[in-house]
Amino acid sequence: MRCCFVIQHIGALGGTERAATGVLNGLAARGADLHLLEVAPVGPPLFPLDPRVVCHGFARGRVSLVRAWPQLVRWVRAYVRAHAIDVVVVVEATHALYAVPALAGTGVRVVVWEHFNFRADMGRRKRRLGRWMAGRWADHVVTLTQRDVGLWQAGMRVRADIRAIPNSAPPPLTTPYPQDARLVLAVGRLAAQKGFDRLIAVWGDIARAPQAQGWRLAIVGDGPDRAALQRQIDGAGLGDTVTLVPATTQIAGLYAQAALYACTSRFEGLPMVLLEAAAWGVPVVSVDCETGPSDIIVPGESGVLVPQDDWRGFGAALLALMGDDALRAHLSAGARHRALAFSTDRVIGQWVALLGGPV
Repeated sequence: MRCCFVIQHIGALGGTERAATGVLNGLAARGADLHLLEVAPVGPPLFPLDPRVVCHGFARGRVSLVRAWPQLVRWVRAYVRAHAIDVVVVVEATHALYAVPALAGTGVRVVVWEHFNFRADMGRRKRRLGRWMAGRWADHVVTLTQRDVGLWQAGMRVRADIRAIPNSAPPPLTTPYPQDARLVLAVGRLAAQKGFDRLIAVWGDIARAPQAQGWRLAIVGDGPDRAALQRQIDGAGLGDTVTLVPATTQIAGLYAQAALYACTSRFEGLPMVLLEAAAWGVPVVSVDCETGPSDIIVPGESGVLVPQDDWRGFGAALLALMGDDALRAHLSAGARHRALAFSTDRVIGQWVALLGGPV
């Protein structure tokens, strides 16, 4: 079985890149013949990629999918024919706009793997059109949650086989939970989706509570909202307890220091950061956004789910955990157990079943 993945690029620190790298590595370990086509490479992979994966790029720099559409169609079609590819996995529905037409009539199976929930299109018409093309003309659509399968089926007439395959969690760590830690961690792109502006506002409300004394908040990531978030921190006088940390490949060190994880996203697919937090045994307080947190967090066992926009409840949940060492330790153990449900073996097994058993 020869399988080719098509992606915007693999050389970034995002959840999509991390999830794609994990699936490629897992399939390579099982003997699949794998190829990776990057539309606009930005550099080498920032997450370790199995050297058996054959990589090719279309063009350096920004690529307009509209203006470059004919060239992209020819590129994908020619590559697939030249390398006798059996299955193509299109990472993100936007790329279905050219990849699905490129493979029409070739007999090659097409899988479109979406990383946002169906209702989240970021205002981009190309994403909506890509989803329509995937649902109507691809062989399979892979979502990250079962809830999103329902959103696809309710939102459009889907001809493709649609199924949920989650992202995988790292193996749970066996190191002791840092009971004396006083760090709340949040990780992600500094953009509106992640809701870090809401997290900073909540922190401003709870920072003076007795339970919060000695605690600090670290928000890790890069993105267009960095300056605005820093102004919000400075304007609220939170500079002593809130820090914006640049994105890093050494994120494991921060999970190891964290006592709690906070998620205030406006929407998600299935957050890799919550799976990582579970593997590290970091209890999570998360808003119940659509979709993802409710698929990972078992309330009262591995973390706390708060209704979207209940910021008083969110702050109260953080303060309750800050003041209860025993409850944090209990949730830490539960989080590590929950991570086992997203083990690499389970997830790659689902991909192998979908792709037809790569050999």
